[in-house]
Amino acid sequence: MRTSVYVATLALFLFGPPGLAEPLDLSKLQSLSPREAASLQQKVIYLDVRSTLEWLTGHVKGAVHLPYDEVPEKVTALLPDRSIPVVTYCASGGRARYVINAMRNLGYTVVPVTNGGYRELIANGLEKD
Repeated sequence: MRTSVYVATLALFLFGPPGLAEPLDLSKLQSLSPREAASLQQKVIYLDVRSTLEWLTGHVKGAVHLPYDEVPEKVTALLPDRSIPVVTYCASGGRARYVINAMRNLGYTVVPVTNGGYRELIANGLEKD
């Protein structure tokens, strides 16, 4: 019961009351669970900040790859449109949390996926590529 109330509250926060077409605002959130992040399909950019080897073993379909240690230098070239919300993920959440400060300082609305990262995103409905 608590989970469904939490998800409904999150949906109301993100999308507003039913019937209103407002832009997605993730700016006040500190993180997303894999289930929450998976529910945002086609409304966000998924940014995979894992290593290249991890990326090659599988990633979220349609995701963009940029290893976490390259984000500060290369993210503006890779993601020039800062108006689209970005959901970052890695294997468990640590590297995804690392990149949000750099990206927020550059003007992105970005939220990390924590508690399971990539594997849990796939388990919660995102397609694997």
